Amino acid sequence: MKIYCILLLLFFSLALSFGAEEENLQRYMWYPGQLSAHLQQLRLKESAERCVNVGYPGKFFKPENSAIFIKTYKNSSPIEVSWKSTGISSARINGKVVSGNSVLLGSGENELEISVDCKNSLPALCAYINGKPDSECWRVKLPSTSWHNAEFSSTYGANGKLPLDDVEKTISYSPKSIDSFEGAEKLGDCGISTGDGGGSAIVDFYALEVGVLSFSASGEGNVCVSVGESPEEAANADSKKFEQFAISPFAVSKESKTFFLPERALRYAKFSCNKKCKITNIKFDAKVWPKEPLMSFSCSNEKINRIWNASVASLRSCMHGFYLDGIKRDYLPWAMDAVVSAIAADYVFGDRQTTLNSLSIALLPLNPTTDDLGIPDYPLHALIGFEHYLKRYDDFRSVENYRDRIEQLLNFYEKLQDKNGFISASVGKSGWKFVPSWSVGQGPDCAGTPAYAQMLLYKNFLIGSCFAARWGDKDSSLRWRKKAEALKRNIMRCFWDDTRGVFINGYHKDGSIDSGISHHAQYWAILCNLVPAGKTDALFLRMAKIPGYRDSVSFEKGYDMLSYAKERKVSLMWDYILDVYFPWLAEGNTRFPENITRTDSRLKKLSFYGRDYGLSLCHGAHGVPGVVGVLYGIAGFEHSDAKEYSYILKPDLMDLDWADISFPVKEGIIKLSLKRRLPPKIEIPNGCRVALVSPDGGKVILENK
Repeated sequence: MKIYCILLLLFFSLALSFGAEEENLQRYMWYPGQLSAHLQQLRLKESAERCVNVGYPGKFFKPENSAIFIKTYKNSSPIEVSWKSTGISSARINGKVVSGNSVLLGSGENELEISVDCKNSLPALCAYINGKPDSECWRVKLPSTSWHNAEFSSTYGANGKLPLDDVEKTISYSPKSIDSFEGAEKLGDCGISTGDGGGSAIVDFYALEVGVLSFSASGEGNVCVSVGESPEEAANADSKKFEQFAISPFAVSKESKTFFLPERALRYAKFSCNKKCKITNIKFDAKVWPKEPLMSFSCSNEKINRIWNASVASLRSCMHGFYLDGIKRDYLPWAMDAVVSAIAADYVFGDRQTTLNSLSIALLPLNPTTDDLGIPDYPLHALIGFEHYLKRYDDFRSVENYRDRIEQLLNFYEKLQDKNGFISASVGKSGWKFVPSWSVGQGPDCAGTPAYAQMLLYKNFLIGSCFAARWGDKDSSLRWRKKAEALKRNIMRCFWDDTRGVFINGYHKDGSIDSGISHHAQYWAILCNLVPAGKTDALFLRMAKIPGYRDSVSFEKGYDMLSYAKERKVSLMWDYILDVYFPWLAEGNTRFPENITRTDSRLKKLSFYGRDYGLSLCHGAHGVPGVVGVLYGIAGFEHSDAKEYSYILKPDLMDLDWADISFPVKEGIIKLSLKRRLPPKIEIPNGCRVALVSPDGGKVILENK
């Protein structure tokens, strides 16, 4: 009998595990970009509920509430197809209406069409064949679009969740330190006590995240809690300076009660009570994106290690369905910030759907007009991101899913070009200007015709030409390549200053020449291969002398550092990163901010947009330089265009004694171990071919079949 029970329990255990495995394979499907459109509305709602100062330029892909899914089955024997959806569904088999949410298909060819209608939600479908999930070869359309391959994800709409369900996990943080003042005393590791006259204390959780702060309290009076990214912000009592809405006081009584704050972004919290009370069990439950890092790094320089750790933390803190802007200040996806963040985060976390969500946000809506255009250059980052995505994941199917919007974007910008092929800030109707970054002390005139924006447009035409060739549109491929070539000629004619060996800023708003020099045009010229032969070294030297180049640093810096890596200026790049970024960590910060201004006072550093605490002290885009410095710098990683190998490694240990790096590629994980005066050790996954290039130019082809 005992053996029978054991066998029975084993049977049920296996059955349950099998069921769980099948459930894990469940995948909802949706129209490409619609998950992003609906998630953006959720972030916008959450932002409006929490953040005081929110401005959002331009228009984005419109969220739709109905979609039609279709698939042709060719089966040799009868099968049962069943489905569930996020709304009301209706189905047709070979054009005939069927009832219910399942149908028995006979052998042969059958076309199943399912319409899904929702109310203020994402229309999504989850299908099964004989009870097993079926997400391949489905196509989908919106009421106003053509058919596309359905989009699905292993993160959203999987594991028993709906596509718009919260997928984040909770990490609980206890106070790392408690600084008491004004009549308060520290009570254990997670508590505060106040005297008869009340008191206050500042709690530091060390990690800057979005989440829910809770505590227990007993005694008399009211407990007031204010939060912030810095102790100064948390301690500020002037509600007019709050970046997040004020939190109402909590009335306490003799009996201990647990209180929960509304969701806030914070590292610090100030607790105040006007009478005698005890505050205990202080805890911060942060919501964190569930993807764990795939990339790891350590080296003999502890400062570089700390920059790496803070870079990864900054990226992850800003991952919430997109790569977001400042999580305290607006909690919204912005095109440039999101795309440059994805370029690093795709190697750290490998979350391709979060990247696709971010790229969709960067694209303009269907059939764009000038009324849809906010910041004129921001949509030009989308194709930069798609090119990166294709290299990282080798997933052209997903890129082609956005073909209509990519083509419409390029055609739209083509119509905005002047006689030189340039675009100016006057093309939009929103009143926004170009925004290369906030570090524009030396220009360009963002209300005019900046050179860097024309370089971005040139790069977009090149990428569009390559994409069009792959999806079989030879005419568009040729047209966009010719557009790129013509634009290149005019960029060099109008903006290259051969005497100084640099690119000028461009044109002012009034059409006069803006002959100043800023870094934006220089690094984009390097990334776009526009610098004349033999001029690159002198250009780097000239760029380093631009006033404010290290004193006022903004979120475009990931692109800037990519130009250093491209030209193998690895020591020069890390000299910059250590000089600019490490002092921020030495001051006690654990994440990187949107704007790093080294020369200002402490309080001045916290101010931004004309507000005392307007700076976002956690900004994912500033996590990019540290990742670029490791992956593309020290490891010397490149994608190869050669047929005989997929990747190139050009390691540069600089003055380090050793460095260990592992990072993902589409075939698996590459592991690289570097030691001074010893040959590199490398492990590559199955199906991977790598060219290992030594400093003297020698090349060894490594392969793991």
